[in-house]
Amino acid sequence: MSDLEIYRIIGASLAARRKELRLKQAEVADMIGLKRASLANIESGRQKLMLHQIYRLAKALQVKSITELVPSSFSFEQASGPLMIEGSDVSDTQRAQIENYVRRTGGGRQ
Repeated sequence: MSDLEIYRIIGASLAARRKELRLKQAEVADMIGLKRASLANIESGRQKLMLHQIYRLAKALQVKSITELVPSSFSFEQASGPLMIEGSDVSDTQRAQIENYVRRTGGGRQ
């Protein structure tokens, strides 16, 4: 199990919220002082982000608290890589919500 799993989950949450607001990556990146490519890497979980960036993202994505952007809890022992959701058209928002729910309830174990 990779420690980077948490970054993938947070990145999916960030991307989903940005899309809900109909904001482009370049717009959000400008708001928080990053390049668009860096934000794309954060959203895909390929790039780690710093705590101060989470706060800037919360402001840019118009959430009341950073806790709306991160999972309520995370167990490194339970994470098992990408959760495959196939056979239906789900939005990024729905995918992030499904992954978060499955991981919280332990349904992602193999």
